[in-house]
Amino acid sequence: MNSKELRQQAESTFTKRLSLLSLWQEQAENFYPERADFTFKRYLGDDFAGNLMTSYPILCRRDMSDQVSTMLRNNSKEWFHMTVADAQRENHEAKAWLQWATGTMRRAMYDPVTLFTRATKETDNDFVTFGQGVISVRLNRDRNSLLYRCWHLRDVAWIEDEEGRICVIFRRSKPPVHTVKRLFD
Repeated sequence: MNSKELRQQAESTFTKRLSLLSLWQEQAENFYPERADFTFKRYLGDDFAGNLMTSYPILCRRDMSDQVSTMLRNNSKEWFHMTVADAQRENHEAKAWLQWATGTMRRAMYDPVTLFTRATKETDNDFVTFGQGVISVRLNRDRNSLLYRCWHLRDVAWIEDEEGRICVIFRRSKPPVHTVKRLFD
């Protein structure tokens, strides 16, 4: 597949979900005004959440998001651990290494530089409001730490294969000039 065909596939994927953006816009206007920019661009000074008669829907979304976070990633407990797929391969040395790797991964994730807590909090809010969220993990710019990012659903589209697995992800991005410049420095 050449770049022209790939771009056409991306445009087609974004076009197919245009009607979904209207639904997400309406949901966001009622429950998550910070994300209510699916169908228009918000400018500084615009009337923010002026359509709401009460903050109750926003508080419900926030509380539900907090509950998701507490249930899935309670900081006071070890909420994940590494294991092997084949139980027959697990011996004492393997268990020791897996425990070490789990601790290393936990420290790497919760390092403030990674923005893990921020990204997962934003994704929890997206999940509670829209039923899905997009989060990525990669190396940071200096390539010395992980970087977790939550992406706005407006900017991401994906294709699933015949088994329901996501096989292609497209993300629209308009980085500022200084960010693009740093890529080539």
